[in-house]
Amino acid sequence: MLANLLSRISHRSQLKTLLEAYQDLRFDRTVTAQESSRLNRLTFTLPDGPEQRERDERLRKATAVELSAYSGTLEVESDGARYLRDEKEKMDTLYGYDADAEVDKWWAAHGKELEVFARL
Repeated sequence: MLANLLSRISHRSQLKTLLEAYQDLRFDRTVTAQESSRLNRLTFTLPDGPEQRERDERLRKATAVELSAYSGTLEVESDGARYLRDEKEKMDTLYGYDADAEVDKWWAAHGKELEVFARL
């Protein structure tokens, strides 16, 4: 993302704005990644015991519910299915992210004003 933004510089006066764009474009996703990492640390490193067994049971139930949804037999969404859906949304946010597309969108919205500013 940073390389893509910086490759668009036509005048050094644009540098500050492009670095600010980089920060703005990365911030929310970075926060999401950090929060997810912290939650995973707590969820997946439980010592053997009641909390670990409860987590394992929730994941087993969620998997069964998700499999029944694929077979068309799911009638009610369970907590486990909601958990899996939420996890899928997080994974899509983290791993389905297209940094170049985000830069292209930002450039489409702001690039012209930067180019005009650089000519002054």
